Amino acid sequence: MLTRELLLFRVRDGKLRPSFVKQGDAGLLALAGELIAEVEAARGRSRDEVEEALGLKAGAYTRPKVARGLAKLLVDRMSFEEPAEGVCEARAATFREAARVLRALPPDATVEGYEARLAETLPHPLPELREALYADLPGHRKLLEWEALSPGELLARYNLALAQGPLFDARRLTLRARAPELLRVRKVLRWLKFCRLVAEVRRDGEDWVLEVEGPGSMLALQKKYGLQLASFLSVVPVLERWHLTAAIENPRRRVTLVLDEKDPLVSPHAAALGHIPPEVASLAESFEDADWELDLLPLPRHMGATGLCVPDLTFRHRNTGREVALELFHAWHAGPLARRLEELRSRPDEGLLLGVDRALARDAQARTELEAHPRVVLFHGFPSAKRLRARLSP
Repeated sequence: MLTRELLLFRVRDGKLRPSFVKQGDAGLLALAGELIAEVEAARGRSRDEVEEALGLKAGAYTRPKVARGLAKLLVDRMSFEEPAEGVCEARAATFREAARVLRALPPDATVEGYEARLAETLPHPLPELREALYADLPGHRKLLEWEALSPGELLARYNLALAQGPLFDARRLTLRARAPELLRVRKVLRWLKFCRLVAEVRRDGEDWVLEVEGPGSMLALQKKYGLQLASFLSVVPVLERWHLTAAIENPRRRVTLVLDEKDPLVSPHAAALGHIPPEVASLAESFEDADWELDLLPLPRHMGATGLCVPDLTFRHRNTGREVALELFHAWHAGPLARRLEELRSRPDEGLLLGVDRALARDAQARTELEAHPRVVLFHGFPSAKRLRARLSP
């Protein structure tokens, strides 16, 4: 992702538009190639050294802000070594020994004399100790590997990051898929659940419309929610014809991000969209039941007169074929949960279970109501297989 100061965009008539770069720009492709070559040659060097080398190349480019953005995306793809165990303890022991030696020196001792005495008491040579003293700090860790990509792919990733950045301040996102193939819709909806988002889904003629609401008054969750929205945007270009708007609110302005299929956005997930959230995969492994089987890629489910919901998974009875869908509501889903509970009050649905994060039961009354609700399973982190099996039993 790009940090706020690296984003480039323009605002006109209340609409925010990212300042996309041309993916065929010869100068940018050359720069991207140089930055990638720098990373390839940097294995084994410290993070500080790698970032300094990339920063020097970026600063010399005619458009330094763009260049720094490309460098940032490359750093995000790097893996650095983990610190060895006991580094903090060894550093503290070295400092204690250095202080003891210093206190024992006469007042007229020189630096050279201090280092000579210190070298006699420490278990390793001073140059070696100095090198390892702060090895656990991020800037001193060595580059092990990175997720390689081509110059053209880096520019595509940069354009996507420009569009993702404003979503960290988004309060609501609306996506219209124009007459899409059902397979593409299912992939997008699967990714929606992978990002732990809940959408109000409806059909409008041949179009599909998804409305994703923000975290409401839970401002402490805004950053995490924004990251989930940005992750979801990465799959939207899989749709061939689409239009997206997002209400962006921060202390300085209120604008609307506007994107569509004409923008130079490419999904990095186009070839592999069957992602299953780790907790869902873990449940599938632990859920052993002679009567029920799991469907990890369920279809949207009708709610009310025209609405649809997107379950996280579906339980299917092996003998009768009866299905029970499970839809999860995390801490930032207060608004969607309230609407879903209201829908169940007016139109009960025995085929739907709601998994509700206990963070949404903020007071005793809400907790009591949710615990007593026949279609609700409360959880911390993720519903347990044991509690789900109990709710599925007649």
